[in-house]
Amino acid sequence: MKLLILDFDGTIADTKSSIVNTIQATAKELGYGIAREKDIQEKIGLPLKDTFSSVLKVPDSEMDHAIDLYRSKYQDICMESVTLFPDVKSTIEYLSQKGIVITVASSKGKDALHLLLDHLQVSPFISRIYGEQDVKNKKPAPDMAQLILEQEKCEPEEALVVGDTVFDLQMGRGAGCHTCGVTYGNNSYEELKEQNPTFIINNFGELKSIF
Repeated sequence: MKLLILDFDGTIADTKSSIVNTIQATAKELGYGIAREKDIQEKIGLPLKDTFSSVLKVPDSEMDHAIDLYRSKYQDICMESVTLFPDVKSTIEYLSQKGIVITVASSKGKDALHLLLDHLQVSPFISRIYGEQDVKNKKPAPDMAQLILEQEKCEPEEALVVGDTVFDLQMGRGAGCHTCGVTYGNNSYEELKEQNPTFIINNFGELKSIF
């Protein structure tokens, strides 16, 4: 394998509290009541529109405003609370030096991704960043992984998709890639195992042994 496709939330970085806090703050300001942490966590990894629609019941007519408000609040909240998971930076640096092409495929917007990857000091090792605006069909659809394969001129069997949710694994499998679930994020080992991933790891550093 020569291409690594990484999810961001729950895989590279611990963003759960920042996402939950921002959605709850957005819901409060818009008058949608209290959004439960458990309900929000179940939707992490999907586009914001899906989360707002299912968790907050935001109508389509107000969706753009809700998302814009979320993003404006997230910029401040995330800088204070988002951190890398253990061994992420050293592993990404190691794989990059080994010649592995490293990309990020996230349901986040690209502006937030660039901001956070710079803040977490891993941008120099990332070849390309793909956000929610890059494809029409979001995770768990395979479109983002297929786009990366096309742009990197890589065959599916040469790529590994790594993520903490079933949506990441479904995206990778749908594109014909190898997949790897991480157990420290937003989905459990049992939930990941049901997707029959190629690998399951408990620590990001275990990717060194895969490549």
